[in-house]
Amino acid sequence: MEDYEIIKADFNEIAELGDDPKWNHNNCYFPYLLRQIPSGILACLDIGCGKGELSALLATKAKRVIAVDLADKMIEYARSNNHADNIDYICGNILDMDYAPSSFDIIITTATAHHLPYEWLLELAKDKLRPGGKLIILDLAKPGSLTDYIVWGFAAIPNVIMNLIKNGRLQKDDPHTAEVWRRHGLHDSYMTIREIRSIAAQHIPNAKVQRMLFWRYILIWDKK
Repeated sequence: MEDYEIIKADFNEIAELGDDPKWNHNNCYFPYLLRQIPSGILACLDIGCGKGELSALLATKAKRVIAVDLADKMIEYARSNNHADNIDYICGNILDMDYAPSSFDIIITTATAHHLPYEWLLELAKDKLRPGGKLIILDLAKPGSLTDYIVWGFAAIPNVIMNLIKNGRLQKDDPHTAEVWRRHGLHDSYMTIREIRSIAAQHIPNAKVQRMLFWRYILIWDKK
């Protein structure tokens, strides 16, 4: 069971670190995520919006974006740095919020699903998405197969190259930032790709789960 007070404290500390690197293991996939979303949709729910970088991009696709995060300092940063008139930044635990059935065209979450009851998240999408809506999850996974170890072991090389090109250093974080993230990581636990696919098959059978290079996966489900 997650201790959300600890998670909130961790991400409030992370928010105070300031701007994210130009390139990291989440935002490098944002262009791919955005290509999955048609323009002109009515409503999008961004769960775990963090500093609002993705929320601001979603605001170019949707008439309304509801961006939720547990950490108040994350929301403060997002409102100050990634404001748009059609974004509603909300501070709170998504588990405590309620929306009407068929409220959203898109439900998206990045690097947050491992903090949530996974079955609950999939059932939320089934209930709150409109017909034709889409669930998009970008999250971390742990290796559980030989392919995982090969792909994610190889990822160390392009990781260094991209950090040099995009961030101008070998590693994306300075020592202090790296230590803050290391301490947060002590609270994290991840599933394997196989476990994710197994749960998805029980709740949203036609979901597509794709292993990504930088220790992540993307799940996409279209509500028929």
